[in-house]
Amino acid sequence: MASRKLKCAAARGRRISDKTVLRLFAAASGRCERPECQTGWLWHELPNGDAVRLGEVAHIVAASDDGPRGDSAVSTAELVSVGNLILLCPTCHTIVDGAPDEYSTERLKQWKSEHESRVSAILQVERFSTRSEARGELQRLLAQNAAVWTVYGPDSPASVDSESAGTWLREVAEVILPTNARISALLEVNAEMLTADEHEAVGLFNAHRRGMEARHLGIDVGVAAPRFPAAIKTVFSDILDDRTRGGKDA
Repeated sequence: MASRKLKCAAARGRRISDKTVLRLFAAASGRCERPECQTGWLWHELPNGDAVRLGEVAHIVAASDDGPRGDSAVSTAELVSVGNLILLCPTCHTIVDGAPDEYSTERLKQWKSEHESRVSAILQVERFSTRSEARGELQRLLAQNAAVWTVYGPDSPASVDSESAGTWLREVAEVILPTNARISALLEVNAEMLTADEHEAVGLFNAHRRGMEARHLGIDVGVAAPRFPAAIKTVFSDILDDRTRGGKDA
């Protein structure tokens, strides 16, 4: 049975199975996948105990060839696959379909990838009861990435060997990017224990993470990621080093 909550015009890519819709809602944790959306949970609870679904299944490549981001080269099976669908609230759905040049296929795929990766990471991250416990986990994750940087990074002894470039790119994709996502999830899940200064450091780290993802995942190969913020090393610490907190690069 096809989902009935679809806004795209009748076309070859409209018949989306209920199973696919369910998978999409689960992967997105029932929230709009546009990063700046503040709608939150896409169900509105009614006083009588019923609920109204606010989430809409939006096509990344349009269901019709002449629709937003339409592409006749994309097969019908691809159009209705979970990889070509993104969960949006009604407002964001209208915005992205109304300005397809600004909200490109690549941009929507990036939203989807980042949102669903973050949801997955959060579900695997523990909420700690003390800053000391959270700091221990943060330091473990930072050390994991630091080891990769030391051994394979652009400034490492191995970098003089041209063949090591492929190893570095592999380590970024398989270790650094997933660990960065986990760090962001850890910081988000335990955000209530952060100080005002630490929130600033977290924002800088997230900008660094997104820039690395955009470049290394091929979303925007021209982007230069902000440098790793050294201030993130002292988050959840009760003994602050002003020189490190100043944001010098590692």
